[in-house]
Order: sequence, then structure tokens, then C-alpha cells
Amino acid sequence: MTKFRYRGKYILRRNVKKILRSLLTNPVFLIGYWMFGKKLALICKFGSLNKNLPVFVLAIIILLSTILFTTIKVIKNSEYQPNKLTNVKGWTYLSIILFISITLLYGVNIYKSGTNYNGKLAWYIERLKNERSVKFDQNNLYKYGVKGIFEDIKKKQNLPEKLYMVNNFSLKFNSDGTITSFDTFVHGKSDNGKEESYLISYDKNKSDRITIHLNGYAGTNYNDDKLLEPLIETVKVIPIKQAVSKWNESQYGLVYYGKRNWGYNSNGIINIDKDGKEYSLENTSSEIIGYTVSLFVPGMDKVILPARYNLIGNPDWSKPTITPNQASPSEKNDERTNTNEQFFQTKEIGYRLNVADKALGSTFYSLSKTTNGGNTWTVINNDPYSGTVGGASGIVFFDDKLGFLGAVNLSGNEGALYRTDDGGNSFKKVNYTLQEVKLDNGHPIKPFDTPSMPFKTNGVLNMLVGQGADGDYNGNSSELYQSEDKGRTWKFVKEVKK
Repeated sequence: MTKFRYRGKYILRRNVKKILRSLLTNPVFLIGYWMFGKKLALICKFGSLNKNLPVFVLAIIILLSTILFTTIKVIKNSEYQPNKLTNVKGWTYLSIILFISITLLYGVNIYKSGTNYNGKLAWYIERLKNERSVKFDQNNLYKYGVKGIFEDIKKKQNLPEKLYMVNNFSLKFNSDGTITSFDTFVHGKSDNGKEESYLISYDKNKSDRITIHLNGYAGTNYNDDKLLEPLIETVKVIPIKQAVSKWNESQYGLVYYGKRNWGYNSNGIINIDKDGKEYSLENTSSEIIGYTVSLFVPGMDKVILPARYNLIGNPDWSKPTITPNQASPSEKNDERTNTNEQFFQTKEIGYRLNVADKALGSTFYSLSKTTNGGNTWTVINNDPYSGTVGGASGIVFFDDKLGFLGAVNLSGNEGALYRTDDGGNSFKKVNYTLQEVKLDNGHPIKPFDTPSMPFKTNGVLNMLVGQGADGDYNGNSSELYQSEDKGRTWKFVKEVKK
């Protein structure tokens, strides 16, 4: 019995060797292998399945047919000899060299396509590692609010209990309450203290699933002015259907930037309590500060005044509407928190954008400065933006001369950056070359149009230019620019994946 077993293993090994030798010396197999490797490398590099898939499938058919035919021949005929080319002097060695060369050539190309974002394969691997999707079931804003979005996400992805936005939360919905799109970038700490980030987006026209990108760069600045929870709680009590019905449009928008200082202008501001009772602020004599949820008509925000709701009754969410001179010392310390409208360079020196006026959705700002930690403020520029903007998106000063202001339109779809080199007395709009990219269909677009606040690394100023609230190109990535002349000119460096 043992003798037959050993003989069987010997015959199997001999047949396997015959099969491999026959395949390696078979020109048809080598041609099929070459076609397979070439097309697989092209697919990994560029994608383009429609163009490469037919030949790729043909190559697979050739390989499988050759392997099957050779295997059957060897098994049926123990005396089967490899093709006649094996008798040609040197062909066996040449065919082995060809096989190894094809493997190395296209193997290296495939490896490169799968690393450092050099090809479609790398992006596919990135999505497998860092992208999740979940069926969007609670997709009616009137019925489920914003909370339904995060309840659906939690079915598949655990989220930190306390979440902060990096920029804003933007959503669009139809008149029947059906959510058509939304996106936000949030971050927080998990139960074990690990920093986690989530780029969340949804587009009804593309899919019925919410897409969640993990492990993006969000920084470690957990600013309470960017808390997400006030958005969820405020939307619960807003009579959204009733509020937008007066506009009689087919689509509406909702945007939330976190806590905002509206100055003394009450246009469109509605304070609302947890029971849904609304309070008018038409003649307020105090600054209006709160976590604001805005309802608006997309594309009409400069014509139709948005409705801006602040949920009151929670001392952590709505600061008392008092002037700085009335504040207690502890409250003045709280005011040193940097926001989109305020920046403290030191404990004593700070800058603040003040809402001077509003008209048809546009905002007028003045710029104030303090040198005593916020006890008193002095207006140093009555019109730093040289006109109206939708809203301030940031403020930063690097010294007593160099500073920047950010601005976005009301919907957050497009922005601009302004620079001063005289301490805020005058500002000029920052110019940089918009980078053009091409979609898979070859159509060129310029999606990067919303600059964020510059930051300094090793003496060099860096600026990330994002896509705004309507961005969806390449996972809503950004582009990195750098300046070596204090922000006068900017050089494009690379695209940055969130």
C-alpha cells in the first residue's frame, strides 16, 4: 500500500512538472500572460475598465483555456511531451526569461500603482482601509431631523460621544423633507482616548448610502464653538416644514457653523426654546451670540433672508447677550477662545470681527483690536473686506503686522482670503492659481475654491484650499499651497486627501 502511495505522489509531481514546462514554453500561454499583465497594470494605474476590460477578459480566457487543455493532455497521456519548441535550442531558457521579465515588469508597475496614491489601485486600497458606507434610511428631515443621520451611521460605525466640526455642516432637502445631500467633517476622541475623524457625505443622485471617510487629518483643536450636539438638538425643535413653506420653493438648505457672534444685528435671528417657542430680537441692545442653525433657499440667499435659529435655555450653548464691559472676569477669559470671528495672538492682544450690518443675506464687518485681554476694544478698520461677504470663515495674526481674514458665501460653497501687512489697517485679497483637474469623462473642472486659514511650518506659510460645502471631487480633498514671502505669493504643492 505504501509503495502505491509513493508511486502516486511521484506521478503527480512528474505531471505537475510537465504541465508547468508545457505552459512556460507555449507561445500562446506567454502571449496570453503578456496581455493579462499589461491590461492588469493599466487597470491598476488608470482604471478605465470600459477600455481595458475586453482585452483583459480575453487574456484570462486564453490563459484558462491553455492551462485546461495542457492539464487534460498530460493527465490522459503519460507519454505526453511539451510542444515542439522545447526541442529548439535555447527556447526553454528564453521562454523562462520572458515569463520572469513579464512578471517583473508589470508586477513593479502594479506595485507602484498601489502605493503613494500613484494609481487607481492605491485609491481603491485607501477606500477599503478608510471608507465605510451605510444605508440611509432616516432620510426625511421633517420626521427624523439631523439626529437620524447619525443614528443610521452608528449602525455600522461607532462614533465618539462628543463630536466637533472642522468647518461646518451643510445639508439640502426637498419641499417634502427628503434629504438630497449633506456633508461635514467631524472629529472627537473615542472611549480609549484615540483621536478619530469622519468625513461624512451623501448625495441622493449618486447613491442611497452615506459615505464615511476615516482617519483624515482634522488636528487636535477641540473647539467648543464647533460642537455638533447643538445642531442636533436645535433641529429637533425648529418647525422646519412650517418655516420653509413661506418661501414656496422646491429645494431648501440648512447650514450650521457652530457658535456665532452676530453682533447687534438681529435680521433673521430667531431665539427658540426647547419647547419650540420663538422669541423675536428686533430691538436688542446686546450682542447676539449662539449656536446658529440657518435655513435658506440655495442660490437665493442674497435675495431671501435666511431664518437663523438659536436654541436658548442651555448655558453651555448660548452665552448671555451682554456687552464685553458688563462681563465678569471669568466671562472675559472665556471670550479669549479663538473662533471664526475672533483671534487672540497673546493673552492680552486680540482681534475681532464685528457684524456692522446685514442686508439681503450679505454681512458687513468691522475689525476691532484689544490690548488688554478683551476689557476694551477699538475699531481699527471699518470695512476690512472692502464690501459685503456671506460670512467670516476665519481670522489669524502671526505678529503685530501680518494677518489674514477668511470669507465664504452664505451657503459655504466658495470662499476667499484677505491679507494685511500693516496690522489690520488695510487688507488685500489673496490671489493664487486655481488648479484644474479632469473628471473620468475628461471634463475639466476647478473644484478648489475655499481657502482656509494659513498656518506656519518651519517658517513657511501653508494654506489648504478646499472645495466648500458643495465639494465632492475625490472625497472632498484639498490642495496645499505654500508661501515663502509671508503670503504675498502662493505656490501649489500637492493635492491632500482628507
